[in-house]
Amino acid sequence: MKQAVILAAGTGSRLGRMAEGRPKCLQPIGGRTLLDLQLDILAGVGIEEVCVVVGYQHELIRRHLAKRPRCTTVENPIYAETNSLYSLWQARHWIRGSFLCLNGDVIAHPDIFHRVLAVEGNALAFDSASGDEDEHMKVATDGGVLQAISKGLPAARVRGENVGLLQFDTPGAFRLLGQVSEMIAAGEVNSWVPAALDRLGSSLPVRCVDIQGLPWVEVDFPQDLELARNRIWPAIAALVPDPVAARPARAMGPPLQAPAFLQVPHAI
Repeated sequence: MKQAVILAAGTGSRLGRMAEGRPKCLQPIGGRTLLDLQLDILAGVGIEEVCVVVGYQHELIRRHLAKRPRCTTVENPIYAETNSLYSLWQARHWIRGSFLCLNGDVIAHPDIFHRVLAVEGNALAFDSASGDEDEHMKVATDGGVLQAISKGLPAARVRGENVGLLQFDTPGAFRLLGQVSEMIAAGEVNSWVPAALDRLGSSLPVRCVDIQGLPWVEVDFPQDLELARNRIWPAIAALVPDPVAARPARAMGPPLQAPAFLQVPHAI
């Protein structure tokens, strides 16, 4: 698996004043941004190409990513009226086969990525120690296979909280994108990506990988950002090398001589 999509179009309005005018994915954590941490973790687990779906302050994010040649951006032009389903749809022509799908506000231990990538076929990460709050995207499983995923699952069916990291093999990717396209055509532009999985149900087997005990957080509220900075990042910092800091300094010498995307329709 070589491709990943990061869904980072939202405004992050629930961070309030703590956002300081920056998009959520550019919030500083450990001397880097949340987006940088995600990209560095993805590179560390073997992902070679990343598409970041942008929306709010897209120009600022694109400038920030200019130093990453293997990172592409696709814009969700109506990010304020849509949700992650529509953002993924914007990336549909970039996806060539198997891929990872990652929410742009998740910081997680690299082992979570490794565990998902170790599964053959479709998979998602979930935390069986969480999933009891209204905001949580809850999962129901049977024999380790996803049966339902929704914020509104009855408590008796909940086996944990979706982390926001999904893997799809090539057939699964195109089944998912087909379902996403059907929902977009039906006007369901304000749905989440998990709604498409829930709609597909058992017709698309998805293995559920329990990552209980490994540090992760979805940054929605100020307390989540504090948790990311003060507890999650210190727990994983040694496992996420900074490629900029690791780059050797160039020796002084004579000046070097310079050698002699896809547009996605904006209409729904």
